[in-house]
Amino acid sequence: MFCLIIPATVAELLINQNIAGWLPWLYVPGQILHIACHVAYGAILLVLSRENNRYRTSGICCLIAVTASALASAFSISDPDSSSWTIIFLLPAAVIALVGEYYEYQGHAEILIAVDLVLSEKWKSLWKWFIAMFLSMFGIILVMLIFAFLGILLFFAALIGTIVVSILKLVYLYRTAKRFQEYAKG
Repeated sequence: MFCLIIPATVAELLINQNIAGWLPWLYVPGQILHIACHVAYGAILLVLSRENNRYRTSGICCLIAVTASALASAFSISDPDSSSWTIIFLLPAAVIALVGEYYEYQGHAEILIAVDLVLSEKWKSLWKWFIAMFLSMFGIILVMLIFAFLGILLFFAALIGTIVVSILKLVYLYRTAKRFQEYAKG
């Protein structure tokens, strides 16, 4: 799972609208890489479901979300004016991805209870921070409509918080993998 982060990040850069504007020929390969990384991540979660059933739900959510995202992308490529179709696929995909993220964090926390209680609690705490950053973005949109400057400042603070949560997820994934390698040896 940890190893998929680098190609997924590259894919995110390739499908970024700014980069796609400069180098449009990289958009489709970026989409393919993006889909492949998410399918692989979902498949890994399904394999991990042998250890904890929460991973099964997370893996299924991941695969559904990437399918919906791919369909939305296909509609937007075939018909650039199809924003209503895109939203029809992306809103449920975002909710499903959020549910999948929850089950992944809880799965990590549950399997770690017997091995490393401190790291298990960190996963639970990280979920709270993840959802706080996610929900803060909606609140910030409302603030931006009323107080633009304050909204922009809050947006950047939430963006930094989101980046920190993402980095912590990587660190915790790495620590979780190491902890189970040590546990398997011992």
